[in-house]
Amino acid sequence: MKKRSDTWYLASAGILFGLFLLNIFLGKAALVFDMEPILTIGDVGEFLILLAAVIFFVIVVLRLESQESNGKTKSANNAEEEI
Repeated sequence: MKKRSDTWYLASAGILFGLFLLNIFLGKAALVFDMEPILTIGDVGEFLILLAAVIFFVIVVLRLESQESNGKTKSANNAEEEI
């Protein structure tokens, strides 16, 4: 990752996905131990958190793919010139 913004997007995706997992585990623990859930986000909130995490992750992957494809394009052009 060459750009600083890529690390921020990846960190944001990780934090949001961690929050999503934390909500799921706390909800399951509340059901198992017959307690009131500590953190209640709701279905729509869970969806929005997971959607944001996926969007940030896709942004990072697309940026890395574009950086990688730029390098391959240059070497492919050099190989065509040699032939």
